[in-house]
Amino acid sequence: MFGVGALVPAGDKDNRLLIGRRDVVVLVILVAAVSLLIWNGTAFFSYVGRRGDEFGPDVQMAATALTLNVVLILFGWRRYVELQHEAEWRAEGERRAIVLATTDHVTGLNNRKGFADKTEDMLASASERGDCLVMLSLQIQRFKIVSDQHGYDIGDKFLRCLGAALVEELGPGAVIARLSGDEFAAAVTLKPAEIERAEQLAESALRAVTRPFTIDERLIQVGAFAGIAMAKAPEVRVPDLLRRADIALNHAKNGRVARPVWFDAGMERALIAQGEIEQGIRFGLEHGQFVPYFEPQVDLSTGEIVGFEVLARWNHPLSGIVGPDTFIPVAEEIGVIGRLSEQVISEALRQAVHWDPSIKISVNISPTQFTDGWLAQRIVRILTEAGFPPDRLVVEITESSLFADLDMARSMLTSLKNQGVRLALDDFGTGFSSLSTLRSLPFDMIKIDRSFVTTLLEDKENMAIVRAVTTLASALSVPVCVEGIERDSVHEAVVMLGCQLGQGWYFGKPMSAEKARDLLASRKRGDGPSAVRSAASN
Repeated sequence: MFGVGALVPAGDKDNRLLIGRRDVVVLVILVAAVSLLIWNGTAFFSYVGRRGDEFGPDVQMAATALTLNVVLILFGWRRYVELQHEAEWRAEGERRAIVLATTDHVTGLNNRKGFADKTEDMLASASERGDCLVMLSLQIQRFKIVSDQHGYDIGDKFLRCLGAALVEELGPGAVIARLSGDEFAAAVTLKPAEIERAEQLAESALRAVTRPFTIDERLIQVGAFAGIAMAKAPEVRVPDLLRRADIALNHAKNGRVARPVWFDAGMERALIAQGEIEQGIRFGLEHGQFVPYFEPQVDLSTGEIVGFEVLARWNHPLSGIVGPDTFIPVAEEIGVIGRLSEQVISEALRQAVHWDPSIKISVNISPTQFTDGWLAQRIVRILTEAGFPPDRLVVEITESSLFADLDMARSMLTSLKNQGVRLALDDFGTGFSSLSTLRSLPFDMIKIDRSFVTTLLEDKENMAIVRAVTTLASALSVPVCVEGIERDSVHEAVVMLGCQLGQGWYFGKPMSAEKARDLLASRKRGDGPSAVRSAASN
């Protein structure tokens, strides 16, 4: 007889050993029973042969033993068959458990674990042949909208169609998986001379999942992004290669690139750097590392400083003063821009509260912050905590912020205006403001974006735009502030065009609170506009 150990998968060693031991016990019982049957049978027929029809006690005992032996053999055989069935049942259950653990229940493709297991086997085989392993990461665009519009049943059917399309397109040699809701992955091996096929396969996969599908008489079509990573099989681990493909996928998503994007080491370095910046921002917020810097705003007719625009700087313990281009986009992405802005504004008002009462302090509100319905209340709270007069605060809002939700913007601006806060429309000319919009919103100042000013003398169109904006603002009785003045010739031009206020490096670079205070003190001593400009430039 064969044992049942071979029928039980290696995944459950304890069960295999337990059933194997039971099998041995039953086999021993069967062998013993057969041996006794033979011995008792021989004895029985020997007694019968000697005594004929005379059945004495010894013959009856032999007959009873023989009967018991037969019963024991039948019982043992039945138990042996039951153990065989039990082993097969366990083996089948474990096979089903393995399938459930490694298969996506919606598409029938591999799930993340199944993909990892099979690509490890693929990597081992590729290593022996000297082939390359190519990893493709795919993400379906706007898949959730499909489920929301048509229902989850249609969404599941659509996923099955996508999976079938990938299997058909990439062929039986590829390992394909659905890793999460709208993310798929595929792995193939290619010889070093066939590497150009990797991008062809990726493009084919993109075409396969972005073509129209008809599901229950509904035509459904989506977009997708793809990232590719490749390495020689012995030189890489499967998780690392999949991570690289995901990095390339994120690069494609961020750049809205509708073709497969190859991974390169620069992407990984940038991601690591962004992660370090993210952690640094969170640490810096907890330890007050974000500080206000002040850029002078000047009355163009007199050269006198009339205000400062507050700009955020990161006082990094290792890198020193870090500009906003490095950390503002990351802060917006991770959702801490509101907290950072409030921290900088609060410190700026605390520093400026004792400055000349005629000096205005301008602060920028990012589009992300402008979606906060409690923004006006937050600004009022900061003013109250700092003891700063509302009429000295100028809140600058970009055009793009207004049109995300014009009704909410109008309500928020009106609330701030009622508190005495002054309002400025920032980066004017880059958005979609119309004359009727400007008339309906209570702005106290219009700021012309620096992109129109830096090439004012070289670009006649920019000159015409600045002139038109100045004329429009004059008609609305709203002063104009020009950003980005860096040369004397540009300064003369904007004065000639009738602009009232200006700021830029021509008047001084952004400076710390201490330097701004010293600059105001030099003005108070009567050093004059030229001396003030000289001091601000140092």
